[in-house]
Amino acid sequence: MNNTKHTFRYQPNLVSSMIVWSWTLLILFLGIVVWLEILKFEWWFLLIGFVFIALCVAQIGLRRVSIDRNLIIFSTVLNRSWLVIPRDQLESMEPVRGGIKVQIDGNSYQFLMLKKARQALLELV
Repeated sequence: MNNTKHTFRYQPNLVSSMIVWSWTLLILFLGIVVWLEILKFEWWFLLIGFVFIALCVAQIGLRRVSIDRNLIIFSTVLNRSWLVIPRDQLESMEPVRGGIKVQIDGNSYQFLMLKKARQALLELV
């Protein structure tokens, strides 16, 4: 394996993704409901829209899995205690429908990934 760093995007398991994206959409719907109640444009509608877009960008852009030499690092949006897995402690990483399943120290984690990213990640590991 070469020493370059590889990075792929992921989303948490299906249930967690549904919960997080539902809260994100709630911000958008709140802005729409308030706008329809007032029926004239206010500056804070624009602020709600920017908050919604910023949350979407953060949720898509900040969730990454990186492979750097001997470490597999799953980064998260807000929690800075990322899942860092040394390769020698990795029990298994197997494809599941729509993502991957990682087992380490008896714990099982599932992540949603695109098919191309999943295949490339499994080939590197």
